[in-house]
Amino acid sequence: MSNGEAVAAFERAFGEYVGARYAIALCNGTATLHTALMALGVQPGDRVAVPPLTMSATTMAVLHAGAIPVFEDVDPQTWLLPIPEDFEAWPRGERSGVAANIPVSLYGLHQPWRTQNTVDDAAQTLRPHGGCAFTSYSLQYSKILALGEGGVLATNDEALAIRARECSSLGYRLRADQPRIDSAILKSPTCARHWSYPSWNYRMNDLTAEEGLLGIEAGTTGFRWVDMELADRQKAAALYREARAGCSWLIPQHVPEGWTHDYWTYAVAADTPERAVQLADAIVRHGGERPYAAWLLTYDEPAFADLAPDAWTCPIAEDLQPRLLQFQTNSLSSATTNADAMHRAIREIGG
Repeated sequence: MSNGEAVAAFERAFGEYVGARYAIALCNGTATLHTALMALGVQPGDRVAVPPLTMSATTMAVLHAGAIPVFEDVDPQTWLLPIPEDFEAWPRGERSGVAANIPVSLYGLHQPWRTQNTVDDAAQTLRPHGGCAFTSYSLQYSKILALGEGGVLATNDEALAIRARECSSLGYRLRADQPRIDSAILKSPTCARHWSYPSWNYRMNDLTAEEGLLGIEAGTTGFRWVDMELADRQKAAALYREARAGCSWLIPQHVPEGWTHDYWTYAVAADTPERAVQLADAIVRHGGERPYAAWLLTYDEPAFADLAPDAWTCPIAEDLQPRLLQFQTNSLSSATTNADAMHRAIREIGG
C-alpha cells in the first residue's frame, strides 16, 4: 500500500480499537499533543494545565503552541491530576483561567476525564477514547503498541478531526477520515493545496502504519497482538504485587474503583527517598534489574527552569518524585526475575 493507503487503514483499525469515530495518525506523541491544542484553538499566551510529574514532552507541546504551562499538583494516591467532582460545572477557562487541560495517564492508569477542553495524554496506555475532546496516544518504541515512533489522535468530533488534519498536514483541505489529498486533484495546475494558515507536517508514513496494522488487527488466530501484550503486562503487575505483599513501606499507585490500569510500568512509592535507593540497590544485589526512578519534575529540568515561579510549586509531586520506582512489565521472563529480586530485597531490608 502507498500514498497514505496504509495510514488510512491503520487509522480505521485504531479508531475501532479505541472506540473513536476518527483517528489521525501522526509522526509521534508530542506532535499529537501539539496538534490537539492547535485544533482546540489554543492561542499564544493561553494557559494550559499540565502535571509536573510526567515526561516533559507534555509541557513541550504546550510551548510549541505558544501557550503557557500551568503546573498543577497531583493526587497523593493516584499521582494524576485530580478530576473535578462536577464535570458540567467546569467549562472552558474556569480552571485557574486555563484554556485547556492535559491530564496524563501516568504509568498506564486510566483516568476518566470528560471535559471538552481537555486533551487526554494517554501515551502510556491504550485506553478507550472517553469524553474528552481528544485522546492522544504514543507509539514510541517503549510504549504498549511499539512502532519505533508514531502517535494517534482520537476524537468523536468531526469538526475537531478536520481541524487536526489541517494543523498536521500543511494546511491541506482534507476530510476527517482522509489522511492524504487525492492524487488526481493534485495533478491539476489550479490545485490549491494550503487552505488554512501555515501548518506542520506531522503525518505518519505508510511503513509505520503497516507495522501498526500487524499489531492491532486480529490475525489468523483471532487474537490481536496488542491484546496479548496487554494481558502479559497484567500478569507482570500481578507478580510485582505478590512480591511486595505485606510490605508496609512500599505503596503501589492507587487504582480507584471503576478505573483500569494498563501497567505500562508497575510503579511504587517507598516511604522515604533513602529507602527507595536502598531497595533499588538491594534488588540489583539479588539479581534483578535496577528499577527506573521517576522523571525529574518538569519544572526541575534545566530547560524549563524559567517556567516555575514559586506560586506554581507542587508539594505533593515534589514529595513523591524521589520516592517513586518503576518496574518493567514488557517481558514476563524479566518481570519474574525482577519480582523475585524485589521480594528478596524487601525481606533483606525488613517489611
